[in-house]
Amino acid sequence: MKQFTRGVIILIALLIVHAAACCQEDAPSTVELFPEQSAFPRLLADGSANRFSIAKDLRTRLWIGSIGGQQHIVQLKVFGLIFQTGVGGAVYVSLIRRPRLIQVMTADFFYDIPLDIRLTDRFALRTGYAHHSAHLVDDGVEILSTPSINYVKDYLPFIGSCNLPEIGGFAYGGIQFAFHSLPEEQKHWVVQCGAEAGNWVLFAGIRAYGAIDIKVKSEAGWGTTQSYQVGFKLLERGTSAVRLAFTCRTGIDDRGQFFSDRITESLLGVFFDY
Repeated sequence: MKQFTRGVIILIALLIVHAAACCQEDAPSTVELFPEQSAFPRLLADGSANRFSIAKDLRTRLWIGSIGGQQHIVQLKVFGLIFQTGVGGAVYVSLIRRPRLIQVMTADFFYDIPLDIRLTDRFALRTGYAHHSAHLVDDGVEILSTPSINYVKDYLPFIGSCNLPEIGGFAYGGIQFAFHSLPEEQKHWVVQCGAEAGNWVLFAGIRAYGAIDIKVKSEAGWGTTQSYQVGFKLLERGTSAVRLAFTCRTGIDDRGQFFSDRITESLLGVFFDY
């Protein structure tokens, strides 16, 4: 895995160098460090996106918190195309509140090295390398009398997005291919699609939005994970904002330790986008 990660980093670097080498005087290129704008949009309803958040299931004692984010490091603009790469990661923790204690149930660790390409004002692509581990607190599920498993995914995303001013948002869709997969070694594919819409200004500094994310997973017999979210964006500064949102999530569990289980959650949460 380490060799592959190094290979992906080298490939991204070579793509940037090659694009720069192709530049001519009549088609100048620019390089920017830590760009403020993202070439690819945030997927707000995705239950495994890199973010900082806390949410409570209104039907049970379950809390889900995440610590993480995504940082674009280098941007290259050449021939009207924008290439961005950087790093991202998040740890999602499931907690159960019990009398006199909070029990850690499980944790899922994500990190990725994205390559985002802005093709036009409407269209963008995302690929790169991503990893998902869900065996960091195995004793948590075992205390709750659930056998732990070694769940690992190394995968390549290929997702496209299209801005849709007509609905005040965008739509996206694509696939993930897991070249290393445990425990289902022969199940490689995830199909993902979704959209964001609305973004209506209610008051100064407050916008309302809706978002949907659907994943179809081969490792779960092509079952779906469906997330439907409505909320408010507050204190926006560029791409940064605080969001208050309600999410209805149903279908296959996003958590690796329960990858074949079905759940229905009603999550009320606070999200910090930065």
